[in-house]
Amino acid sequence: MNAAVKPELISVDWGTSNLRACLVGRDDQVIDQISSDQGLLSRPDNFAQCLLSLIGHWLDPHAPLNIILSGMVGSPSGWQEVPHLPAPATIQDLVHGATRISQIQGSDAWIVPGVFGKGAAGIHDIMRGEEMQFFGAEHLQRIEGLPTPAYWCFPGTHNKWISAGPTIDQFSTTMAGEFFDLARRHSLLAQSIEDDPTLAIDPQAKTEAFSRGLANAQLSGGLLHHMFSVRTLQLTDRHDKAIGEDYLSGIIIGHDVLTQLGHSPTHVGIVAAPNLAARYTRALQALGHSCFTVDAQDATVAGAGLINRALPSAE
Repeated sequence: MNAAVKPELISVDWGTSNLRACLVGRDDQVIDQISSDQGLLSRPDNFAQCLLSLIGHWLDPHAPLNIILSGMVGSPSGWQEVPHLPAPATIQDLVHGATRISQIQGSDAWIVPGVFGKGAAGIHDIMRGEEMQFFGAEHLQRIEGLPTPAYWCFPGTHNKWISAGPTIDQFSTTMAGEFFDLARRHSLLAQSIEDDPTLAIDPQAKTEAFSRGLANAQLSGGLLHHMFSVRTLQLTDRHDKAIGEDYLSGIIIGHDVLTQLGHSPTHVGIVAAPNLAARYTRALQALGHSCFTVDAQDATVAGAGLINRALPSAE
């Protein structure tokens, strides 16, 4: 913890599986950070007490901070439901929709609303958490002078593809991450995937398997046909179980990119943790697109900073 930097806010990303918090100073500098597995699936009995047990050592009743919360904490199963806002949505819309839900040792806790709109098929779509990362990533892209993307990609359990710009307008969710996890754990394909995490696997073999999955995603037959090849290639000795997961990942990510972007070269901003960002970077470049990466935590913190500076208590 950098005690020399004065805290200005606390950014909290409270999702389904995890709870992450950052103590943030001037210019969105992270002073300290902490996380736990107390996401919504852990069913906290008392959300305020759960949060206090995590960040209480940062709080000073004589120097209150805004606590900016995003993610599933604002869903019907969260601390308090904060309804989605309609797209197109601006950062000011998020500020106006933010709900002050509690005071914790003198500091105000605010939940940022999600956004609802329509995806590529014209079907209703929703997000919670990515809206703050979107505006944070847009802010970081501008101040760092990065080329303006056509889309932002937020890889994860439920991947978001959002048109870049000053507002959240059209966006599409794909179940790429969840579908990958279900397939590798609970489908027939699990029999062709090595499930021993302690097994040493040649990194080059893993890379080649992922690339082969990307290449095969471009063939005729469609996703469901391509996925079955995880099984058939292993049974016919074209590859072994050790690289089955990487091959499956290449197929699913390849289809995700192709379905959303097609083949026309597109510039994309990826907002993700390093490991997942690296996979999407490889996929995008292999399929003819260009991209850059913004760290997911940096985007969340930058978005929280924008909201904090516009809240009534920060004026």
